[in-house]
Amino acid sequence: MESLLLFVLTIIFISVLTIRYHITPFLTLIAAAFLFGTFSGMDWLIQYVTGGAGRIFSLLGIPIYCGAVIAQLLRHGHFIEKIVEDVKRTIKAPDLAAGVVGYLLSIPLMCCLTSYVVMLPLIEQMEKEQSSGGRLFYMAAFGSVLSFVLILPLPVVYSMTTAFGVSNSDTFSINFITVPLSLFLLGTGYVVTKRLSGFSQHPLPELSGLVEPAMLALPRWKVWLPIALPIILISIGYLFSPLSIISDVNIALVISVFVSLMLVDEKPRKIALEKGTKNAGIILFDLCGAGALGFVIAASSFPDDVFTLINGVFPVVVVPFVLAVLIQTAQGSRIVTAVITSTIVAGTDIVTSVPTVPLILMISAGTLIVSYVSDPYFWLIQRSTGDRIPTVVRRFTLPLAGAGFLIFCCAMILFMFA
Repeated sequence: MESLLLFVLTIIFISVLTIRYHITPFLTLIAAAFLFGTFSGMDWLIQYVTGGAGRIFSLLGIPIYCGAVIAQLLRHGHFIEKIVEDVKRTIKAPDLAAGVVGYLLSIPLMCCLTSYVVMLPLIEQMEKEQSSGGRLFYMAAFGSVLSFVLILPLPVVYSMTTAFGVSNSDTFSINFITVPLSLFLLGTGYVVTKRLSGFSQHPLPELSGLVEPAMLALPRWKVWLPIALPIILISIGYLFSPLSIISDVNIALVISVFVSLMLVDEKPRKIALEKGTKNAGIILFDLCGAGALGFVIAASSFPDDVFTLINGVFPVVVVPFVLAVLIQTAQGSRIVTAVITSTIVAGTDIVTSVPTVPLILMISAGTLIVSYVSDPYFWLIQRSTGDRIPTVVRRFTLPLAGAGFLIFCCAMILFMFA
């Protein structure tokens, strides 16, 4: 059980480096990986560190890069203004509109953080006009995380279906449950936030007063194509076997990014490629650092110690949830939590005891329970809102934990009636 104590000390180590010294996530997590591996007495530690980082890159390198470039195209091609305007015409409540845009943008961008960053300049402008007490920021973040952890082909669920060897036909059907569930959670989050805030709702300000008219005159098909195309291609690949190659998320996104590049002029195209490459590099370095720590933990005695501790205490369906909560707490990346947890679980009898959908929902729920100092998104929101840490916990950490609990309940119901 020494690994459990070492795990707790590693969390403290990460927290001190992050909060006290503001060290970047990549260096913090790599240092934590070496610390955990060294005190665990692990042989060939460097191979586990580099292998964990490399595995994350091989799984997510193409999707993250393509998503980052598409994100910059939406921003510098001024597509995002038109997208928000279209959503605003349908959804009058400002909080819910921000949440819906965040939810939608995560899908082609393959990253909830990137979705938030793309929206940030426009949300800041709207916040000045709206004076919503920061609710637009938090609902945008909340919506982006929900789609990110529940919907295929986004990396969280995609990594789990890959680890569990789920067939293409079965993976496509997962969204029939996760999409309605995620939309229900988004609506629930909006209602709860509205009642707890005590603020009255005001319509969103007209964007014509915030942005240049030419930005809102872009053809609707053009601005929505970068968001819709990956889903269209993947759906076609699933439905028509001769075109099954495009159902692969990597191929669908490569095609989508090339099509999206052709939709803008040379100047925004160059900016998107330059800034997209830079942002993708930052995201991937952080994810690889988390992957290094995660795989060192997975290769240690920690999984066996956890299974020994909770065996017989929790039902078998709850074990992946508990494991995901612990790993998420340690390294903060929801993608890496999904990858590591599914990798560990795939080597046990749990995959034969628990149906695929409840199993995936349990792990997804575990990624939401603790979003605190090891989570890069936590600090992104803290910096963009300027709120104190307790405020971010109350308005970001706790709502996500609530959503995780509801997903957990849904998984339990599906398991009992499977």
